[in-house]
Parts: sequence; C-alpha cells; structure tokens
Amino acid sequence: MRSDLPFQRRLAPTCILRNHCQLSNMSVNASVPEIPMPDSIPSETRSLAAPRAHLFGVSVAMVTPFLPDGSVDLDRFADHAAAMMSRGADGLTLYGTTGEGASLGPSDRAAMLDAAKDAGVAPERMTVCIAACDLETAESQTRAAFAGGVRRLLLAPPFYFKGVDDESLFRWVSEYVSRIADGDPEIILYHIPQVTGVHFDAPLIRRIKDSFGDAIFGVKDSAGSWDHTAPLLPMDDLAIMIGDERLLARAAPLGGAGAISGMANLVPELLHQMIFEGRAMPEMDRLVDDVVRAPVTPLVKALVGAARAEKGWDQTRAPLAPADPALVAALAPRVKALSGR
Repeated sequence: MRSDLPFQRRLAPTCILRNHCQLSNMSVNASVPEIPMPDSIPSETRSLAAPRAHLFGVSVAMVTPFLPDGSVDLDRFADHAAAMMSRGADGLTLYGTTGEGASLGPSDRAAMLDAAKDAGVAPERMTVCIAACDLETAESQTRAAFAGGVRRLLLAPPFYFKGVDDESLFRWVSEYVSRIADGDPEIILYHIPQVTGVHFDAPLIRRIKDSFGDAIFGVKDSAGSWDHTAPLLPMDDLAIMIGDERLLARAAPLGGAGAISGMANLVPELLHQMIFEGRAMPEMDRLVDDVVRAPVTPLVKALVGAARAEKGWDQTRAPLAPADPALVAALAPRVKALSGR
C-alpha cells in the first residue's frame, strides 16, 4: 500500500462516515431508524475503534456545473473545487453519481481533470469514477486518469448486466485489473446497487482483495444498509467509506476510513468533523432524510447554487430534470445553518 498520499495516514484509529455520492434520478432509503447516541464520542471511546492501515478522510463527490449550451462550466467547476479544498476537504472525486458521470464523455472528463489541477488540486488528492460495462471503455477511462496523474479509481460494476453471479462479477473485475495493473492503481469498489443493480457483497469483496492485494484500496458502500456495511468494517486491510451519513453515529466507534460524499459539496468542514471527531449530527441526519426523498443529484446541485448565491447550478444534462425550486428554497436555509456560512 502506497503511503505518499496526503490524506492517507497509517495506523490511525478512525471514525467512519457515510458518503452520499448518490443517486442520479432516484430517491432511496427515505428514513433510517434513529439510533440513540451522544452528541460526540469521547476520545477514549474513539481510541478503541478498529485500527485501519489508512485514513481516507472526506472526498467531495463533485457536482458538475453546466453552461446554458449544455457544456461543462469549467471555470465554475474549478472555483468550486478550490473552495472545497479550502474548506477542509481531504480530496475530490470526479465523475461520480453526484457529478452526473454517466452523462460525461471523454473530452468532458479530460477537461474537468485539467481544470481541477489548474485550480491547485494535486492529482494525489483526486479520485475518478470508472463507469463502463465494456472493458475497453473502462480501460480507456483509467488510462486517461493515469495520464493526468490520478491513480485512485472508484470502480462501478458493469451496471447494464443485471442478475450476474459473484463468479461472473469476479471475472469482470479480474480482467479489468489485468488490463490496468501496470499503472499502480488504487481501486475503490463502488457498491451502489440501487443505481447499478449489481452488488459487491462482503464475500466477493474479500475474494477480490485477497486476489489483487494493494491494487484494491477499499470500498465505497452507498447502499445505506447496515446489514451490508457491518461485515465490511472488520476488513482492516481495506478503506471502508460508508454511504449514508445517517449511519455515522452507529458506525463511528467501529472504525472506518472516511467518505466520498455528495453532501460534502455543501458542508465539507462538518463532514470532516464527523470523520475525525466521531460526532453525531442529528440535524445532518434530518437534512439527509429530506434530500434523499427527492432525486438527489439535481437537488444537491441546486443547493450548491443557493449556498454560493449563484444562478445556473440547477442545470442538469438529460435525462435528469432540474430540482423542484420550492424544495430548494425550503432546504437552503437549513444548509446555511449547518454550515454557518
């Protein structure tokens, strides 16, 4: 495991966070049962958390702003990237679910990576999402990341093919890794079955890690299911990023690595506290409850625009529709109260 990445800290006891790099045009898990927890977890309790070989921190699952003609607004994207890093983010994730990655072509991806670097974000602090069903495209996306200096990859499964068994999915991952292993990758397996319809479950994850070693960095668990998350937490040779902020208070004492979070577009400093201090945030939980009742990606984008007091952030690429303006107006003051900005 490489140790040169700025947000990778060895042998650090960690707290876990949910990410919410979430659903494009779907709502999911509208409520999670409340779990009574103190407002913060004492340091002596956190010291008992399962130790991890690395601490990922909070990586902002970047939203993608568009110009009126539908092209990526690279200036605004770069400005938002710099703002997120200045507000305490440990890194950025490009082209994920929150970033409408499935709507971005090769030229968009290359231009956005260059824009983030021009904004001062080191490639070592970036993760890029690899989302393709055919291995040729998956390799092409990966080679473009390598050419830009990025080695950390958020690998979605082959989402078009539903109902595949673990053996078939293992074979697909194996063929992918064999194609790109020369680039010294750090792969994060992306478990978001409510979008992909394909599962990375614990036994398969264990087999993939055992087979490919340091090429497999971790798992991003965005299912929002404690039953899926719990078996992953003892895997201390993997960075486990939790996919639902509302599970944080339950997961924090058990250890974890951090988050790739769509909500971090709004409150990166708060999510940083949740990871590094293990704080329970009931108001954050309530906000997430309301966000996931709507199509998440358009809503998060529009809330970014409201927080920045800028028009145009509500624009999406087809087939996504813009967020409901009334809902944005209702939630924006709560985001402001949480961020203190």
